[in-house]
Amino acid sequence: MPENYKLVFDAVIIKQLKKLAKDKPTKQTVSKMLDKIEELGPIAGKILDSQLHIYEVKANRPPIRLYYKVSENPKEAYIFEYEMKTSQERQNTTIQRIRGKSKP
Repeated sequence: MPENYKLVFDAVIIKQLKKLAKDKPTKQTVSKMLDKIEELGPIAGKILDSQLHIYEVKANRPPIRLYYKVSENPKEAYIFEYEMKTSQERQNTTIQRIRGKSKP
């Protein structure tokens, strides 16, 4: 049986998850997304940056994007944050901020 990825949470996502406790449908969606990342790692989402190994998982209802980075040795998935789908400009801003956090 393949080993699951260990989830490592950024400070931003921890704050978001605490606020999420009040919104059950969104909480369930994010929980399913995290389970999928834990089980599948990089193939759970779409790659956004191949050099930094940053990925995105999308959900349609509610419209959410969740960003994460995968490390194969050790098998870890760093969860950065999630956001409601809005404009392309906001998504690009979020991706640039995550790239800044990911650089060595």
